[in-house]
Amino acid sequence: MPKTKTYKKRDLIIDAAEKVFASKGYHNARILDVAREAGVAEGTIYLYFESKEDLLLAIFKDRMSKWVGDLKERLKGSSLDPLMKLRLIIESHFKTLYENPHWAQLVQIELRACSVFMRGGSAPELREYIRVIEEVLEEGKEKNIFSGDLNIWVSARMLLGIMDEFSTIWVLKRKLELPSLVDVVLEIYTKGILKRRCDDEF
Repeated sequence: MPKTKTYKKRDLIIDAAEKVFASKGYHNARILDVAREAGVAEGTIYLYFESKEDLLLAIFKDRMSKWVGDLKERLKGSSLDPLMKLRLIIESHFKTLYENPHWAQLVQIELRACSVFMRGGSAPELREYIRVIEEVLEEGKEKNIFSGDLNIWVSARMLLGIMDEFSTIWVLKRKLELPSLVDVVLEIYTKGILKRRCDDEF
């Protein structure tokens, strides 16, 4: 039972930190601000996290693990072809950020100010996400939907880069309806990876 209580309090702190870091900015926010938002003593936070930086990384790892886990489950239980699976990935990426503005602010802006994150502190979670994309591309290649000479490593990172760029623009300017870009991004991206028909080849 104590373990359950610990887990719930840790979640409460992470939820509060996400909101505080997003609204105040990572560098301006204080652990005291997080404690007040969470309704706990400042010292309580240090029972779970070594530092503000550790807390920031914990938010990313927790949220990203759940995000990728949910996406993998959706893809595993899907009868969609690889092209539509790519659409599902793009839709999930944009929709998740669009519906969770604090998380979007954190992952697109505030985390980039964290030196540990930029030096690879996020590597395991990002690798897992990229691997999900790679598996869909590999499936499309095997089924002769995507080009036979498609470079999976480059293509997966290109898609992540495209989604990341539009997400950052949305966070900074809020002039885009992020979910409305799903089919546009899919169309432009897949023009480079789809297998060409024989009558299109020279």
